[in-house]
Amino acid sequence: MPPSSADSTATQSSQRWQWMMPNFAVGLFIVAMIALVWLLQKRDFDQQMAALAHDVQWVEQTLKVHFQGDEDFLQGLAREVADGQIDRARFQARSAHYLATNPHLSEIAWLDAGRAIHDAVPRASGDAGAEWSLTGQAQALGFNSVRNSDRPTYSNVYKNERDGPSFELLVPIRRGSDFLGAMVAIYPVPDILRYLVPASFSEKYHLSLTDAGDQLLAENSAAHPRDGDLTYSLNVVPPGNGLQMRVAAYRVDTSLAKTLPIFLIAGLSLLVVWSLWSLRNNLARRIRAEDALRAESNFRKAMEESMPTGMRAIDMHGRITYVNAAFCKMVAYAPQELIGAVAPFPYWNPEALAEHSQNLEQSLAGESPRGGIESHFRRKNGELFDVRIHEAPLVDASGRQAGWMASIHDITEQRRARAELEASHRRFMTVLDGLDAAIYVANLEADEILFANRAFKNIYGYDAVGRNCWQVTSACHPDPERFMAAARELVPHQTPQELHDTELQNSLNGHWYQLRERAIQWVDGRVVRMEIATDITDRMKMEELNSQQLERLQQTSRLITMGEMASSLAHELNQPLSAIANYNMGCVNRLQSNDYRPEELLAAMQKASVQAERAGKIIRRVRDFVKKSEPNRGEVQIAEVVEEVIGFAEIEARKAGVRISVSVPPELPAAYADKIMIEQVVLNLVKNGIEAMYDTPRRERELSIRARANGKDFIEVNVADRGPGLSAEQRERLFAPFYTTKPEGMGMGLNICRSIIEFHHGRLWTAGNAGGGSVFSFTLPVNPR
Repeated sequence: MPPSSADSTATQSSQRWQWMMPNFAVGLFIVAMIALVWLLQKRDFDQQMAALAHDVQWVEQTLKVHFQGDEDFLQGLAREVADGQIDRARFQARSAHYLATNPHLSEIAWLDAGRAIHDAVPRASGDAGAEWSLTGQAQALGFNSVRNSDRPTYSNVYKNERDGPSFELLVPIRRGSDFLGAMVAIYPVPDILRYLVPASFSEKYHLSLTDAGDQLLAENSAAHPRDGDLTYSLNVVPPGNGLQMRVAAYRVDTSLAKTLPIFLIAGLSLLVVWSLWSLRNNLARRIRAEDALRAESNFRKAMEESMPTGMRAIDMHGRITYVNAAFCKMVAYAPQELIGAVAPFPYWNPEALAEHSQNLEQSLAGESPRGGIESHFRRKNGELFDVRIHEAPLVDASGRQAGWMASIHDITEQRRARAELEASHRRFMTVLDGLDAAIYVANLEADEILFANRAFKNIYGYDAVGRNCWQVTSACHPDPERFMAAARELVPHQTPQELHDTELQNSLNGHWYQLRERAIQWVDGRVVRMEIATDITDRMKMEELNSQQLERLQQTSRLITMGEMASSLAHELNQPLSAIANYNMGCVNRLQSNDYRPEELLAAMQKASVQAERAGKIIRRVRDFVKKSEPNRGEVQIAEVVEEVIGFAEIEARKAGVRISVSVPPELPAAYADKIMIEQVVLNLVKNGIEAMYDTPRRERELSIRARANGKDFIEVNVADRGPGLSAEQRERLFAPFYTTKPEGMGMGLNICRSIIEFHHGRLWTAGNAGGGSVFSFTLPVNPR
């Protein structure tokens, strides 16, 4: 009776443990020996590190004592200088004695508040009072620091031409809150190791001093090899300027004592392992071969089951020798129905047998195209589907071709998706080509046109795609310098983004276009530029026609206004003309009677001249107001406009008993507008305000004209009356054409005023007056728009 699968598994597991036990014992022995050696070496290392730390702490205390002594000495000198108890001789004597007993210092200097040397030992180059000879940035920073501090300060390390790397100790000299200078001691960095570190410590360890940038400044000896593990670092304090001392023990050759036990253990272990390996070598090789064969079989089976691609093999005569599960599922035939079959195969389309036979002959002859063959297969239920077939030679173990292996892909959904995509693309192109707007897309690097619709090609030619966009659209394109630099900095997540919007005229066909530039993300993910050019020629012509009509309407309105004021103007002109006639008649009578004096005639003629000038000014103002002229925008002072309007309106105001008050700040900036147009607006509003107060008691008839700045870009003008005011319904309809609140009004005045203000990019509105009546307000820009 053959052994069961469970018995075989149990036997293999027992044998596996029998072979693993010796290996486990040897491995445990090796680990124990290595751990013991490691523990012994670690204990020795910890003892050496403890001794190193103790020695370093001793040296650290020694350095602190010396630095503290130097600080105390310099502070004593500073106090004596501040108290006036020391002169140069005493300073040099005490400094020279201290330098002699403290060779780690190279120089002691007395600096005044301006960093000039008052005295130095040994004396610095130059006369006393000269600028401190070491003028590097580190010394300047140290001096500035001690100027603002009451405590000793250490400078950063700097290069001294005489002593090499050095730093300074600076102690401030102060008398009360006055800074008188500083006492400075210079520390050559190599002398710290030479004089401050005990000789026994220096012989035992390698010492080095580095700055804050880890640059080596000094060391005691570089000849002896160092132990990279036995190292200790400490910051040299109190300097606190990044100076660091690194201590490393000199290397002692103990490699043999450390490695000999490990080599002995490793040698014995290898010998045991080799003997065990020899015993199980043959069995292990056989087990590995069986496992490899089983793994390969399982791998191939899993691969066949997981592949969505159908696989079919045929021999050199066209007989099916293999099909995978995916192919059987694809054609809905069982493997036994396909293996061994010859042409015509059951999954062939009966209506295309000739095509299938030709494809099979190409495959057997090795003439299949590299891109594969597209064909139609039929499932068992008669359903047809599209496939793509790729053929490859099938080689046996001896290297001889035994047939052909075909990979078959179902491309029905792929073809359907491609057909839908092509149809969608055709619809999209139909929409774009049906637009009146000219559209093109260009990349931002080479400005190459990537796409253009039919309207764009009709304007610039059908060979536009692939050419430089600026060359193609040279007759009508904006200045690229205004937006291209910023556009090239955009990344995909910042799109879409407007680049510019402008109106330009095509220099070739004369048409006007509105050009809108947008940055968008293209189909390949990069940022590109899309321009949409809309033909606005008809709109521009209409705007020009509207402008002409508005100009004629304004001219008519001014003439109507002057006609309404004709009687008042005639009355105003009658006074100077009558005076002129009287003065002239008087002169004529005197001349005829021969009873005159020249000075009397001169006075009469001068008065007649003044009245003539007054009449001429009235006539000139009327002529300038009603004459036809093109809009001419420029800087306009609101005060001058108001003055001209009052010159017209004061006649009506006096006649109606209306007081006019004006408030225009002298510092008000000039507006950018057409003066005559703005005079027409203000005159219309003033005239309406006067007429609105006909029923107001005479003592309350007051019209105010105010002007002020509205932000930094606009000026606001207000015309307020004390009339009956306007209802909410009247305010809603007030600016509509042909709407009027006057019995004899035409309803065009305020509509024209709003058109004029909007032509200047301003705004006209009305509101109630707090004291009764209405306030009409409008804004004008300060700068061109």
